[in-house]
Amino acid sequence: MNIIFREATEKDYLDIISFHKTENWGMDTPSTLKNFQETKNLIIACEQEGKIIGKMDIMHKKRAGREFLYVERVYILPDSRRQGIAKQFLAYAESECKKRGLHLIELAVREENIPARKLYESSGFKELGKKIYLQKKMK
Repeated sequence: MNIIFREATEKDYLDIISFHKTENWGMDTPSTLKNFQETKNLIIACEQEGKIIGKMDIMHKKRAGREFLYVERVYILPDSRRQGIAKQFLAYAESECKKRGLHLIELAVREENIPARKLYESSGFKELGKKIYLQKKMK
């Protein structure tokens, strides 16, 4: 299995947009993706045999005077899951963190997403607390 991890280019945007639409993540226009990448943020594409099979976003953030990387919107095509690709995405994020001289990576995962939580915990991530999502339907 010859898999390549690399920064996404504009030619990858249509595949990435299809992933975002599948998950209702927004960021579903080429200009939005381009704007995202024009800062310290990265979109990492996972390519196999010339086909994009997954992606991950890495954002450079700062909170309380401390800089860190934030991993978000990790997506892998269903047929390519459970092959270690997500672990390789996390390793890429760790490498990028070290490259930037940072010492912290954060991410969020929904409580009900047990497979992802197990992956992150097995990769050394620790739970910081719980987020509560509230919703109000308007009539």
